[in-house]
Amino acid sequence: MTFIKSKILLITFKQFLTQITKDAMLFMAVLAPLLIGFFIRFGIPYAEKLLTVQFNQPAILAPYYLIFDLFLAVMTPLMYCFISAMVILGEIDDRISRYLAVTPLGKTGYLISRMGIPMMIALCITLISQKLFSLTTIPASMQIGISILASLSGLITALMTIALSTNKVEGMAVTKLTGILTLGIPAPFFLTGKSQYLLTPLPSFWIARYAISQSRSNIILGIVVSILWIYLLWKKFERKLQ
Repeated sequence: MTFIKSKILLITFKQFLTQITKDAMLFMAVLAPLLIGFFIRFGIPYAEKLLTVQFNQPAILAPYYLIFDLFLAVMTPLMYCFISAMVILGEIDDRISRYLAVTPLGKTGYLISRMGIPMMIALCITLISQKLFSLTTIPASMQIGISILASLSGLITALMTIALSTNKVEGMAVTKLTGILTLGIPAPFFLTGKSQYLLTPLPSFWIARYAISQSRSNIILGIVVSILWIYLLWKKFERKLQ
């Protein structure tokens, strides 16, 4: 990428940030992962203390702390990619995206500024949030694998929101429905035997499988499943930019 294109990319990303600051909902979505992190780190152990005293049990929520950590990992990419989807839908509706796609920035540069950079930022913040707020001790290499799979899951959510929506209102409704994609996280913890593999099409299932088994094969399978989702949704998304 040339210096001029890099400069245009930076300017376009700044415009993206400006749109976020002007929208209270999107701005709160930026802060949401931090609030969720505080709730998980301090609220869940406090709730565990109250429940164990109330029901006179040694542990109630503690055996499932890893599930909360995995939800923590996926929330930042989901929130940040939701922001990207809302901004892109607004620009598609205003026909700004088509204009930007034919500038020297190009379609690739536009998508990098709207989805690529936010996804990379989400990846970094996910790694930090796991360090600060995790309830369990997760090895650094495992945190990286989880963060990569979580970021791909967030990208899938963004593409699905854009591909299946015609405006921001529909986009918010679709985003709520995409929450179903996170059902793969608790599946390996509660479903026994082969029944859990009914959820293998969900990228989040492989995040949980990797966290439990720590097998690299689950990362590979998670990436393959994510790429298939991204490829199918990308085709539909591209038509909206034409």
